[in-house]
Amino acid sequence: MTDLNKPRLLVTQRISFKLIVIFFLIILLQIPLFLVKDVIRERQSMQNQAQQSISQRWGPKQYIGAPLVIKNRLIAVEGNSKKQLFSQIANATTASFAIDLQAQKRYLGVFEAAIYTASIEITGEIDTKKLQPLNSNVKLFIPIRDASSIKSLEGVFLNSVKINKQPQIKTLQDTKGFTLDISDQNLPPLVTFRIKMNVTGSKSFTVVPNAARTDVAIHSNWSSPSFIGSHLPDSRTINEHGFDAKWAINQLNFASPLDALATSSAPLHYIYEPEIKQFGVKIIIPANTYQVNTRTAKYSLLIILLSFAGLFLAEVFFKIRLHPFQYLLIGVSLTLFYLLLLSLSEYLRFNFAFLLSAFSTITLIAGYCSVVLGQRMRGFYTGILFSVLYGFIFVLVKAEESSLLMGSIGLWIVLALAMYLTRKINWYESNAINQSKI
Repeated sequence: MTDLNKPRLLVTQRISFKLIVIFFLIILLQIPLFLVKDVIRERQSMQNQAQQSISQRWGPKQYIGAPLVIKNRLIAVEGNSKKQLFSQIANATTASFAIDLQAQKRYLGVFEAAIYTASIEITGEIDTKKLQPLNSNVKLFIPIRDASSIKSLEGVFLNSVKINKQPQIKTLQDTKGFTLDISDQNLPPLVTFRIKMNVTGSKSFTVVPNAARTDVAIHSNWSSPSFIGSHLPDSRTINEHGFDAKWAINQLNFASPLDALATSSAPLHYIYEPEIKQFGVKIIIPANTYQVNTRTAKYSLLIILLSFAGLFLAEVFFKIRLHPFQYLLIGVSLTLFYLLLLSLSEYLRFNFAFLLSAFSTITLIAGYCSVVLGQRMRGFYTGILFSVLYGFIFVLVKAEESSLLMGSIGLWIVLALAMYLTRKINWYESNAINQSKI
């Protein structure tokens, strides 16, 4: 090897060694980043536990359906000396639900949960011809997931007559609800009903379309609903004051109940076998703190890669040498950003928490770089570059659906810029990196 080639080889080896050290530091920084992500998962778990605790005390997710008329009678079966209980069920032919859903946030410490109080009015008709005569052991069954969360049962009216009976919680196979004894009502073949109640719940509110025709109208003050279940609303309006949604479901969208037999020795258990299709709304908290923190942390590797790449190029252009420990300090500062963001976002809105965390991190790194890069203006430019970087990450986090497209375009621009800035660098020249500084 000639003496002329020795400096070039030395420079190449130093550059390669520096890149290996930087790569090792990036791997090393994944340890504190993993711990930060683990803290986010732990706080998310605590949030879920807090939500579960609030739901248990306020009310779980609810469903409600149109009332059913059930007639039970004991009959003798051929070849069997014992009588068996025969249950006949009449569904509502029409059912209209008018629901006013008032939602709010409740807190357990710093953890939040969405709860609601629903004012419900159900009107419609039930054709009871197949059950006539309705003169004994007749009950009205009203499906509701958690009858204990009924704050007030303002009234159950059949043919405009109020039923003043004590409700009893029952289960109609997989459908929970409560019953009222209507044996003494002498109801005609066509029964009209009106039911008014107030219930509490959390997470979601759905309707079981167990009538031949089901119409539902929900009005709410919650501005970020998620419509769920087997049917989307036919019409909806959503604004900052809340939402209104309407559904119209016909009898082809649910399975009819089945008449069935049960032994008289068994506890009274109504047999009802529809496929319990439900539709309604989920009350979600937009931009859940821990979900947004998780999405932000996913870009941690990208931020460190771009930051270290920028520092390495600064070494090349400014002909300085940065010690690996200086890279490590900057990397730890970048990691601390996520811990600051997590802790602040539990007390502040995420946007303000992100702004404050980013400002603190950028100020720290810019002040440090103004010294290690040899000039205050270089530290100022570093602050500007990190501001652009964190601004880009914030946009990616907020733009959930288009984040992949925006991220791909952004990375392409960064790569194109790096290739443009380094296009004339001869990495084999002895002055590529100042060898006088170690």
